[in-house]
Amino acid sequence: MKRVVIILTSVIILASCTVSREGGISLREQRKERKLAEQEMIKKAVEKKRFIVKLERFYPAHGGIINLYPKYNYIVVDGEKAIINAAYFGRQYDLQPIAGFNMKGRTISYEADPDYERGLYEITMQVSNERNSFNVDLKIGSDGNCTASITNAKTDFVRYRGYIVPIKDKGVDM
Repeated sequence: MKRVVIILTSVIILASCTVSREGGISLREQRKERKLAEQEMIKKAVEKKRFIVKLERFYPAHGGIINLYPKYNYIVVDGEKAIINAAYFGRQYDLQPIAGFNMKGRTISYEADPDYERGLYEITMQVSNERNSFNVDLKIGSDGNCTASITNAKTDFVRYRGYIVPIKDKGVDM
């Protein structure tokens, strides 16, 4: 009876080990496929000019790091429309105080320079409305991480760190 229990236990253990090895390979493949699908979504979003950059960190011109809430700090690019909503701490060259960048406007110029070998996209655009004009530089990695810099004649140079979220087309899943 003891031998039967030992044999059954060893058979169950061996069976579970072989199943977990096969499952590990499929998990790796699933991760790889998911990563490739995510990279393709980011590529399509940049090419179609339909994405949101959620900003997580702010790097002022004079040093330091400030954590931000991505819910309230973002850059939206939807075709020719653009929205910038981002915190700002630093020098200002205007009579009225500037607490942040808050504007809806149009992209005057949009240049995307893809580097497929390294999986990077460098985007330079100018966003303007009746009152303000901002130069926005984005560097987007294939994993979705992004650095942004926003410059204006009335503020210092500032950098942000965040991630990109593609805007889904209506009725079509990306």
